[in-house]
Amino acid sequence: MNSINKCTLASIVMLSLVATEVNAQCMVNNFNDVRRVKKISASDFRKQEGQDFPIDTIQYAGPEAINFVLLGDGYTSTEQKKFVTAAKTLYNALFKKIPMNKYRKWFNLYAIEVISNESGISHPGVLKDGKYVCPEGSSLPIKHVDTYFGIHFDSYNIHRLPCPDNSNKIYNLLNALIPNYQMVGILCNTTEYGGAGGSYLTCTQHSSASEIFIHEFGHTFAGLADEYFAGDGYLGEYPNQTTNKNSKTIKWKHWWGLNGVGAFPIGGSTKGNTYHKPVDGTCEMEKLNKEFCPVCRETIIEELHNRVNVIAEYEPTNKIVTMDGDDLTFTITRYYKGTSNIVNFEWSIDSKVLEDETTNQLVLKSDFFETVTPHTVRVKAHEINSFVKTPKHATQHVSTVAWRVQLGTVAVESFTQDDFSVESVSGGLRLKSEKPHALTVFNLQGHKVAHVNVCGEEIIKLPAGIYIVDGKKMLVDR
Repeated sequence: MNSINKCTLASIVMLSLVATEVNAQCMVNNFNDVRRVKKISASDFRKQEGQDFPIDTIQYAGPEAINFVLLGDGYTSTEQKKFVTAAKTLYNALFKKIPMNKYRKWFNLYAIEVISNESGISHPGVLKDGKYVCPEGSSLPIKHVDTYFGIHFDSYNIHRLPCPDNSNKIYNLLNALIPNYQMVGILCNTTEYGGAGGSYLTCTQHSSASEIFIHEFGHTFAGLADEYFAGDGYLGEYPNQTTNKNSKTIKWKHWWGLNGVGAFPIGGSTKGNTYHKPVDGTCEMEKLNKEFCPVCRETIIEELHNRVNVIAEYEPTNKIVTMDGDDLTFTITRYYKGTSNIVNFEWSIDSKVLEDETTNQLVLKSDFFETVTPHTVRVKAHEINSFVKTPKHATQHVSTVAWRVQLGTVAVESFTQDDFSVESVSGGLRLKSEKPHALTVFNLQGHKVAHVNVCGEEIIKLPAGIYIVDGKKMLVDR
């Protein structure tokens, strides 16, 4: 079901269907997702809760990457290895699915070991004829299990909807241990089918867990709707759902006619017939064990770019630099791109694009600027991806870095001081002195390049550049 600001979406498998092509049905849970977050340090939180909460870093990509955190509920102290193994399995499954297979390195992946007092997940049932029974006839025994987050089945009379009664313990833990989290999932220690998506996703260890996890990721991460009918209340305008079926104006018009994309009625009711999806029966958001359709793939990639800037690190790190006689080099030293994808770099100086400069580095020669006024060097970068066709991508998802370039003190070609003079000539400096005068010549890095005792006239041969003579900058031409 479409992702809303709650843990609301439960994927319910129609078990009578073929396992490789099962409907990914979802239901809505309307509990309040109130975040009463306690401000507490990690050490104080661990002391308060009476456990260490070890954080397993499964992958670290960089400080700019998306922090994806998986938690466990219903895993006892002796089952933490089981939880970490399950977390790794689900992460691996996600990053094998197109388009995520290109973007694993955009994520920091964590698993936090959370100890529950008892193993499993509660199955409270619903009260019917004086006794508690499963609302959907599952053979799972009615029971209460003492778990850390209190996740349970039968939420709002939907058996396969595993959610807590409130989310405070989840957010308190996250804000104490990984406050800059961006994507959260909770693995439930049961093989009973279940899953949900919304502010965070939940997923059981059912045999279809990997596909359920991927489907719920689509809801939680990218705000994708289901591409099947789950009730009139679940219809709306989403990246992959719309009432518009005009090929020239529909939100996915740039995909129209490609890879089976069109406008197919969701159906199921009179209202359902007025809403449309991009493909019919071939998307992960309709049936498990499918690939994401082109529209959903693009939506996921655009959300990745909403969260991660392509440019991560650059040099010079100081954005105000001085060009003082030497060449100046600007480099994007680290940047994000999908595997085998291309990043387009556009360099400009004072808003004039340098058409021939398209790599991650720009070198400006020492004599590039003709004026002494400050200049602006700017680079823009965006990823080029065959899965993205929206014309907005190149303008909406551009990373930019700009430097202010100041020129050093202007070099002179000659000067006279007391009884000696210095003049720039082709390939060197002409020195004149009426009486013996010791003179040392330095380059701009402060290294001595010549030392002479002048009496009369002498020429020092030097490469083209700027030199310091008696505290003054002298320009030597080629």
